[in-house]
Amino acid sequence: MKGDVIQYERAYRQLKSRIECGVLPVGARLPGRSVLCGELQTSERTVRHALALLEQDGFLRIEPRKKPVVISAFPSPEGRALQDTKKADAAQVNDLMQTAELLCYPIYLRGLRLCAGSDWRTPETLLAAMDPDRPGGEFWHLSSRLGRFFIARNENELTLRVVDSLGFREKEPLHSSREERARYRSHLETLFQTVKSGGAPGREQLDVIFSQYRAIAEQAGETQFIQLRSPCPMLAEADGLVRQFSAAQERYSTVCLDLLGLIAIGRYQPGDRLPTHDQLQRYYGVSRDTTVKAVRMLQDWGIVTAAPRRGIVVMMNLEKLKEIRITPGSIACHVRRYLDSLELLSLTVERTAAHAAAHVGPGDAERLHRELLRQWEQPYEHQLIPRTLLRFITDHIQYQALGAIYELLTRNFSIGRSIPKLVSPDKNAENCKLYQRCIEASAILGRGDGTLFAKVAAEMFEQTRSLVAAECRRLGYWDAAAQVYDGEALWR
Repeated sequence: MKGDVIQYERAYRQLKSRIECGVLPVGARLPGRSVLCGELQTSERTVRHALALLEQDGFLRIEPRKKPVVISAFPSPEGRALQDTKKADAAQVNDLMQTAELLCYPIYLRGLRLCAGSDWRTPETLLAAMDPDRPGGEFWHLSSRLGRFFIARNENELTLRVVDSLGFREKEPLHSSREERARYRSHLETLFQTVKSGGAPGREQLDVIFSQYRAIAEQAGETQFIQLRSPCPMLAEADGLVRQFSAAQERYSTVCLDLLGLIAIGRYQPGDRLPTHDQLQRYYGVSRDTTVKAVRMLQDWGIVTAAPRRGIVVMMNLEKLKEIRITPGSIACHVRRYLDSLELLSLTVERTAAHAAAHVGPGDAERLHRELLRQWEQPYEHQLIPRTLLRFITDHIQYQALGAIYELLTRNFSIGRSIPKLVSPDKNAENCKLYQRCIEASAILGRGDGTLFAKVAAEMFEQTRSLVAAECRRLGYWDAAAQVYDGEALWR
C-alpha cells in the first residue's frame, strides 16, 4: 500500500474522475493497459482491477481484445456503489449535516482560493455541463463532483477522505424544480466570478454550495436516508474510523516511533523499564509479533536492551538519541500523516472550537486552565499542553461525526513526539509562545468569550503547523513525506 490507499482504488478514482468530468466522454475508448500503467504509475494488475470495478459500476463496457469504451458518465443504479447500504434516521442525517457545515466551509473556501489560471478548467467544464433542463439526478451529481473538486484542490488526501466519509457524496435532493436548479447554477457562476476577480465570497454565497445537502437533510424528514456503508465510517465508532485510516501503516514502526518519542520527551530515562510486551499489546492494540519487531528496531539502534526476566530497559539519554541516523524515507508515512492532520486541524479548528465552547459546562474552563498551568510547571508535561487543549475541544463536540474526526486528529497530533529530532523537550522561545497561547485561550474561555477563545486556539494551531512544516524541511523530512502520494493527482 502507498499513502494509506489501496492502489487499485486510487486508479479507479482517477479514471472515474476523468469520465465524470468529461475528459473521457461517452463513446471514448480508453488507452491500452500499458499506457494506463504509465499514466497512473502502477502495475497492469492494478489497472485491470480498476477497469473491472468501473465496468461493474456501469461506466465502461469491456470486450475481449478491444479497448474499454466509456458508456456512461454516471454510475449505474445497479452498480457496486449502491450495494451494502444501511439506513440512517433524520437525527443521524442532521448530525452529518451539522458536521459538514462546520468542517467543509473552510476547506471548500481554501480550495476555491487556491485555484488559479488553468486550474479553473475542470470546475468550469463541470459548471457548463450543469444544464438545469437535464434530469435532476444528473444535475446534482455534477454539482457534487464540483464541490469535491474544490475539496481535493487542497491536495490533502486525509481531508478528502474525511469529507467523502460524511456520506453526502453521490446523494441528491429528492425533489427539485427547473427554476431551483437554474437559480442554484446562477449562484455558482457568481461565486466563481467573485473568487476569480480576487473578491472574498460572503457567507451567503458559500451557503449556496451547501444548500444541496441541506435539501437532502430536510427532505429526509420521516423518510429514511440511504447511506453507503463503506465510505461512511462516521456512523461507526470513532475507533473504527481510526483503524480505517491507519490500517495501511506499518504497525510495528508506529509502535517503535511512539516509544522513541516517549523516550525523547523524557517520559522514560536511561535505566527505566518500558512496559512489558503484554502491556504494549493491550495499549497499542497490536499482536506480540508487532511489539517484538518494534522493540527489535529500538535494540538495533542501541536505544534499549531486552532480555528475559530483565525486561526492556532504556539505555540512551536525549543527547545520544539526537545522534541516531534514521533515513527520512523510513518515517515518511508518519510525517505525511502528521502534516496532513495538522493542516486539516488548522483549517477547521476555529469553527469547531467555537462550537465546543458553547457547550462547556460550569467549571470546565477553570479546570482546563488549572491543568494547563500544572503541566507548565512540570519538567516534561509542558510538551502536552497543545494536545490537552485539543483534547478539551474534542471532548466538548456535540456531533458524533465531527467528534469522530477530531478524535482521529487528536490521536494523530501525538505523532509529532514520535518523529526523531522534531520535538524539543526544552522550553525554548518558540514552544513557550505556543504554550502561553494555550493558557491564554483557556483564561479567555473562563471569562465566557467563546469566539475569542476559538480565534486564539486557531492561531496557536496554525502557528504549530507552520513551525512543524519549517522544521520538517530543515531536517530533510519534507521531500520524503511529499513522495508518499501526489497531492496534485487528487484534483488534476
